[in-house]
Amino acid sequence: MKGIYLWDDALPATLDATKYTTAEKALEYLSGLKISSETGQAIDHYSFLDKIGNLSGEITQGTASGDYGFMITAAYNSSNQVSFFVTYVYKNSPAGVAGVARSYEIVSVNGSTAVHPEATSDGYLVSTSIGYTTVVNALFNSSAASFGFKKPDGTTLNTSLRAGSYSINSVLCDSTYTVDTKKVGYVVFNQFLGASSQTELTNTIAKFQAAGVQYLIVDLRYNGGGSVETCEKFSSLLAPSAANGKPMYTYKMNTALTQSAASQKENLTTNFAKTNTFEPTQIYFIVSGSTASASELLINNLRPYYTGNLFLIGQTTYGKPCGFWSTPIGYTDTQTTTKEGYDLYAVSFEMVNANNEGGYYAGMTPGTVKYSGVLANDSFWLPWGDITDASLAQAISHISGGAFKVSAPSRVKSIHVTSLSTIDRQFKGMIDFRKHLK
Repeated sequence: MKGIYLWDDALPATLDATKYTTAEKALEYLSGLKISSETGQAIDHYSFLDKIGNLSGEITQGTASGDYGFMITAAYNSSNQVSFFVTYVYKNSPAGVAGVARSYEIVSVNGSTAVHPEATSDGYLVSTSIGYTTVVNALFNSSAASFGFKKPDGTTLNTSLRAGSYSINSVLCDSTYTVDTKKVGYVVFNQFLGASSQTELTNTIAKFQAAGVQYLIVDLRYNGGGSVETCEKFSSLLAPSAANGKPMYTYKMNTALTQSAASQKENLTTNFAKTNTFEPTQIYFIVSGSTASASELLINNLRPYYTGNLFLIGQTTYGKPCGFWSTPIGYTDTQTTTKEGYDLYAVSFEMVNANNEGGYYAGMTPGTVKYSGVLANDSFWLPWGDITDASLAQAISHISGGAFKVSAPSRVKSIHVTSLSTIDRQFKGMIDFRKHLK
């Protein structure tokens, strides 16, 4: 931590490891020492430990294992009950193969219809209620379960799922629309993986270019980040030709790492490296509180080069302008004996764009002076690409007439999903697997 931590100035001179029963407890103490002058709270709620290779394998290889392949959110249904709705599904996962899709409502688990969690008067889920534990235990703590899903047309899909391994598709949907005479491209990009994501993005943008797309909508509402290298690739694919070879972002690190980089003549600035000629007139990013890290970096990278033509639609993003390198603890990459230990992901760097903008720890809020756009609610009850989706409809409205619509009230009462988000398996962060400054 002393060697690589961004906020090394907050670390103690010594650490008595015997005070902590687990490595996680020690890291929890260390990462809680840097206090934000704005909030009075610990600024680092990002650093973590991972069992050897679990996360790096998922991101670099584009594979997942041990789950059903879908995620949920909580909201009131048409009968004024709190229900769980499917927000996204990976097509190659057990759920995807079984036909589960975004917008489906969970109506039974293992034959039980006790699937509606209680909520407090101010909208917080009661994590001890039977409806909560039934669904959460089946989804996150079981290797097999039977689910009943209610589709938007009122019919039911009953299926038995078994957790498995599968390849992750980062692009969940891509569509083109004609708005008046304008060609619009829409892509739902859900995770910054390695080579597989880069191939998907390259193919999707090439498809948009061939279709003559002038206006681009990138849906990042559930994208928690991932590979910095893939973020760089996506940034270059979307950048205007004039940005080629110009600064994309610059690393900011602790004093020791910065001095070390200078002595080794390390270049801390990454430039755009454009390999295509796609250059949209305007870009719209659909975002939410689950939009994090590499997703926010993508937006921040492009802001200086799309002044007045880049818009955010949705809700305030997660707020993570910093990232990690993977540091082995308790083992070495080259050892031939059984490896036991952790990969330490301690915040090691922050990025700023060509205008030296960054530090968005409070998130990016659509419709503010800094981030042009408009607030909109998540239409989780609609399939991807439906033009009545609140966020997609706002983008289309602006493309058509140059203005956003007055947001209509949400069709459902809101639920705070804090207690659910703590078990969301979607990684929120950005990792650079290529560089590890000493």
